[in-house]
Amino acid sequence: MFNPSSMAAPALCICLTLSLVTPAGAARATDSEAASSMSTAEVSALSFKDFYHMPIGPKGLEPTDKLRKLNGHRVRITGYMVREEEPAKGVFMLTPQPVSLAEVADGPADDLPGTTLFVHLPPSDQDLAMRFRAGRWELVGELSLGGRNEENGRISYARLILDESVKTAAKASK
Repeated sequence: MFNPSSMAAPALCICLTLSLVTPAGAARATDSEAASSMSTAEVSALSFKDFYHMPIGPKGLEPTDKLRKLNGHRVRITGYMVREEEPAKGVFMLTPQPVSLAEVADGPADDLPGTTLFVHLPPSDQDLAMRFRAGRWELVGELSLGGRNEENGRISYARLILDESVKTAAKASK
């Protein structure tokens, strides 16, 4: 579990079904039931470096075999929550490095990497916007690939959607 007062703003481009959200290095699930249901044997490691073939070729971003094979499976990934001026409800973005967006001033002209991951809150929390929290986050959930229009007007390729079984302690942005 994590401290709700440390939660932060919504994020962007790739999604998975999450069952754990904690700052990297922080204590994970505290009760034995949650810990046993999230054993490392059930989760594959995924890095942002595993998303696309490099260098980028004439076909643009091409997903790696590893990314495609993990579609529909539980994965663990570590990254940074994107700081947004106007976070969307029910979703936030995760990137390999810290990123701040100025959507009001810059519109879609931003510095988001191609490997941006859209992280979706559980259905029961879809009306909440996550407040920004700096630092690295470790996320675990089910990877979902394919083009999708997101609430914030962007199009995602990969997503992470939080499980209902874990309380997200999301606090609505004001």
